[in-house]
Amino acid sequence: MEGWLTGLALMLPGLAGALWVRAGWRAAPPGMWPLALGYGYMLGMLAVSLLLRLQSALGFAPSSNAPLLVLAFLTLAGGGLAWRRSRGGGSVAMDVRDPNDRWFGQPIWRQVLFFVLLAWLGWRLTGLVQEIWWRPLFPWDAWTTWTVRPKVWSELRQWTPFVDPQRWVNDATGALYTIEAWNYPDTVPLLALWPTLTFGAWNETVANLPWSGAALALGFGFYGQARWWGATPLIALVSTGMLLSLPILDTHIALAGYADLWMTVVFSLAVIAFFQWLWSGDRRQGVLAVLLAVACPLIKLEGAVWLLLFLPALLLVGLRGWPLRLLAASVAVLGIGWWAVGGVAFGVPGLGELQLRPRLIQIPYLGRFNLGYRGTWEPVLKNFFVLGSWHLFWYLMLAAVVAAVPGLRAERWRRIMAVFIGSCLLALFVLFFFTDAQYWAEEYTSINRVFLEFVPAFMFWVMTVFVPPRPAREKERPIKPSPALDRSSGGEHLSV
Repeated sequence: MEGWLTGLALMLPGLAGALWVRAGWRAAPPGMWPLALGYGYMLGMLAVSLLLRLQSALGFAPSSNAPLLVLAFLTLAGGGLAWRRSRGGGSVAMDVRDPNDRWFGQPIWRQVLFFVLLAWLGWRLTGLVQEIWWRPLFPWDAWTTWTVRPKVWSELRQWTPFVDPQRWVNDATGALYTIEAWNYPDTVPLLALWPTLTFGAWNETVANLPWSGAALALGFGFYGQARWWGATPLIALVSTGMLLSLPILDTHIALAGYADLWMTVVFSLAVIAFFQWLWSGDRRQGVLAVLLAVACPLIKLEGAVWLLLFLPALLLVGLRGWPLRLLAASVAVLGIGWWAVGGVAFGVPGLGELQLRPRLIQIPYLGRFNLGYRGTWEPVLKNFFVLGSWHLFWYLMLAAVVAAVPGLRAERWRRIMAVFIGSCLLALFVLFFFTDAQYWAEEYTSINRVFLEFVPAFMFWVMTVFVPPRPAREKERPIKPSPALDRSSGGEHLSV
């Protein structure tokens, strides 16, 4: 019985999320259902974490009963809405760029190759899921950070608080717990706790199962968005296979327990939806981007910084001409003034001191970073271009950067995408060359983990460089195009 309930707890959030995502479209664009399954799983699991937080806030003991009832209702409501909208979609016109974009219009060799690649990818993912099923809890970060809290909550069946070490030392009741990362977000621990509540007891294998769902969500979401962009089924599957075969990504799937996989999936799917909104103006893609982007700080502390990386691109979307030049000049003047006075420091009520100085950045909860160029390129280049963690991805990235340059002048949305990619690379450059995080590269520890959180989005951008978007589309309902577009036409990619 526990096994059936655990399976239900793992599948119901994804099903509810997928149906609600699918309900956003009347007709089914290419890749709609894979897109809905990928994004729906992540949104569903994030909803589970919010339901468990609400349960804690209301003073109820950890339980799966109420969340399962809510999820069942959401599934029925989402299914009904999706069915009604698909039934009332009407006829949709579409100008197809390439007959090979249609599945049944492809040559037989492409269909055979597609199924061969799909079988290989399925076999690979099956092996990774077996690793999760057979292997005990292995990652160090899981032992010390991410699964300590869910294990305590599961075994005690109460929301035992985790506090800072000083408060724990001064507590005489024994009701408080502490870990070094006591202030890390609760989302990943709650996701590990969720299936164990239906299982009835703490079990490491059961707690790790949501990681397999996150891997599948990344694959489905990436493939669906590639099809939505305009890639043929074969090209979309090849791109997805290139992503899911990256050794560093597979390591984080097999060694379930790290939070980096969740951060990777949430942030990357948000970026991909943002890219789709940039060129198409489709508000539903914008909604998906916003929902996942605002969840980034709930996964890991650095998610708050990754969320800010959307700001430069959004400013370019909303501003152009003299307002943009005025903003750039103002930022430059403020930057010079900030440098001249030696930075700023002030207290944030309830959080602590915030310091922004030329040689020091201190942000509450994120940490204290001494700034100064620590240029050691050898470990970075070796990790990316010599060792086996990335296959040939970074060579492909370099080729895409060169190939992208000619298209930047032609289409504004491509320039905004490039600004976003540049903002990400600049942030990572500052992190690994101007802070003590340089030691992570020199010791070959966290450098690949941090870059992993960006790579699926980079991979999608690489695909957009070589695969042009679907040019002709008919909207179900008039949608105001994104301000990022230079043309008046916009809308959705609909299947035929």
